[in-house]
Amino acid sequence: MGTLGAALSALLAVDVAAATSRYRRNVILWATIATLLGTAYVFALAAVTLFLAARYSPVAAVSAMAVVLFVTALILIAVMVGLRARDRRLAEERRRLAAMQTNLALVAAAGILRRQPLLAVATAVAVGALLGLGKGRHRDEKR
Repeated sequence: MGTLGAALSALLAVDVAAATSRYRRNVILWATIATLLGTAYVFALAAVTLFLAARYSPVAAVSAMAVVLFVTALILIAVMVGLRARDRRLAEERRRLAAMQTNLALVAAAGILRRQPLLAVATAVAVGALLGLGKGRHRDEKR
């Protein structure tokens, strides 16, 4: 059994090391991609501003770019507010569903208790476990 345990722990160590390596590689690649896209965005803004400055005055070109960026920021804020509201609705729906399941379990437990009183202890343990698991889930959702 010792060699089997050593082999399994070695496999687990290799999997953890491989997963860590993959995550680190992906983080580095995504950071590089984000940096390049950010740089391209800045240069695109500069190019558009220079193009507008050639056609209009430099003050008008910079003002137009500022307005465009401000409107873009407002649109992104609206999207974030919408996503947050959707997340709240989904969390409330999950809470309602969990409460309904708990209520149904309690009704079923009461019915079993009336018909077969000898199962009272097993039912009480099952209901306690169900309520205990439900509370653990809510704690994880708030994180």
